[in-house]
Amino acid sequence: MYTSTVKEQLLTKLVKLIESISIGPGAENNELGPIITKKQFDRIQAMVEQAKLEGANVITGGRPAEIIHSRGFYYLPTILDRISPKSEIAQEEVFGPVLTVFDFETESEAIGLANGTAYGLVTGIWTKDISRAHRVSNKVKSGQVFINNYGAAGGVEMPFGGYKKSGIGREKGVEALQNYTQLKNIAVKVT
Repeated sequence: MYTSTVKEQLLTKLVKLIESISIGPGAENNELGPIITKKQFDRIQAMVEQAKLEGANVITGGRPAEIIHSRGFYYLPTILDRISPKSEIAQEEVFGPVLTVFDFETESEAIGLANGTAYGLVTGIWTKDISRAHRVSNKVKSGQVFINNYGAAGGVEMPFGGYKKSGIGREKGVEALQNYTQLKNIAVKVT
């Protein structure tokens, strides 16, 4: 079904995890709540449908969730494979429970995929080779890089913010204080 053993193993684990996610109102302690607005729900659905028309393989999800006795707009967590890196769903922020999967064979190809969008908020790198992890993290264009773990933001001491269209400046950390200051140069000639 998948082109590589690593990809097959990863997707098998992801599908099992994603299909176990509880969906429903957050007040009922579910893991995935509703999409914020009908407009955003429709946007997510349109992006997934367009990806399908372009030949995407829906590994799981790919449709609205059927939530009985609940108000709101719910979309099943979705994994899409066989997508062009240039497609809309690969190039735009979906802001919904959609994961796109891409194959690569070389480090250079992986970096090209990571840097191939106008966004660069957070990157996750999984490897046993710490030299590779540092080499790749130096080449990807994103505001945060997590190695062998993942979680946007981190502690209050860790600056948060992206590159390119993923934000201007930083939140948190000492670096964020620069957002609240303005530099002025005053030159006085003493006679």
